[in-house]
Amino acid sequence: MKNYLVSGKQLLKISTKLFMGMGFTEKEAAYAADVLTETNLRGVDTHGMARVRLYNTLMNTEGRINKIAQLKIVRDEPPFLMVDADYGLGVIMAPQAAELAIQRASQQGICVMGIRNSGHFGAAGYYAAKCVQKGFISLVCSNSGATMAPYGAKVKFLGNSPWSLAIPGGNRHPDPVMFDMACSEVARGKCETAVREGKQVPLGWGINQNGEPTTDPDAILKGGCLLPFGGIKGYCIALLVELLASMLTFASSECKKGVGGVHENVGHFILLLNPARFGNLDEFKNSIDDYVDQVKALPRAAGVNEIIVPGELEARAIKNHSEKGVELDEGVVSSLVKIARERALLSESQGFEEMLAW
Repeated sequence: MKNYLVSGKQLLKISTKLFMGMGFTEKEAAYAADVLTETNLRGVDTHGMARVRLYNTLMNTEGRINKIAQLKIVRDEPPFLMVDADYGLGVIMAPQAAELAIQRASQQGICVMGIRNSGHFGAAGYYAAKCVQKGFISLVCSNSGATMAPYGAKVKFLGNSPWSLAIPGGNRHPDPVMFDMACSEVARGKCETAVREGKQVPLGWGINQNGEPTTDPDAILKGGCLLPFGGIKGYCIALLVELLASMLTFASSECKKGVGGVHENVGHFILLLNPARFGNLDEFKNSIDDYVDQVKALPRAAGVNEIIVPGELEARAIKNHSEKGVELDEGVVSSLVKIARERALLSESQGFEEMLAW
């Protein structure tokens, strides 16, 4: 399968134009484009440009997305803030909410935000990274449509409960210490990638429609479901993350209806803390540096060349992809071209080369 090397700047231009082709303003499209581009640069390709097809499908499904959505504050009791995403597209509404959370945390030292009536917002790590870059300890999580079986069940009910926790870096180690994960053994996107590439997947990723373990990614996606990571421990974390993101935002059940529901009705939760409110900021940064140094200096197990702290690999990926570009596989590129033609941004005789020139 052919891969295409694309720069971050090209990704941003292509995705912006595609979302404008779906009917969004340039400003709205820029939010979505930034989410997907930054996610690809971080090396999380399952939630980057590969997700344009999902958002295009949502836009094509009658009644699913409010195309003129406006973010609304529905409850404001500092430091608590509840906002309504007005059933808009998640990758456009959630970044605006994150901006508001940053603004409030800058004023108050803390912001505890619930976001309701939103949709699939991409990778949770995108939002945590944006907030930690402003100096805040950041916790971001979301619920989602049912994709995963609770421990012991053979049908899907839980979303895969994406969450990300980020802590600002120090002076010598300025990159944030952070982690971003879904609570399924793997992201659904990895099964989709395996289907596109004609590959099998490891046992433990999911079950088929009969509740049996399978290595067929297509069987997991069609009638089967994903499984929690780590067995019962992952199940418990997934359920608690989902409750945090959904019960506080009153998005607990509607998103389970999937495509049959009118709206996605997804809820998100953002918690931002300014570490300077706990004491001297330089001391905090020095303590992060010292801690990272201690971890990396520990005696290594056999065959281990380096001890990695959370977020380090992503920071390296950003640097590498910013310099060398991002690889998009042929399946993703084909879907982007198809959407561009559908949205009258390309003629039937034009292809990805013309998109690169946008």
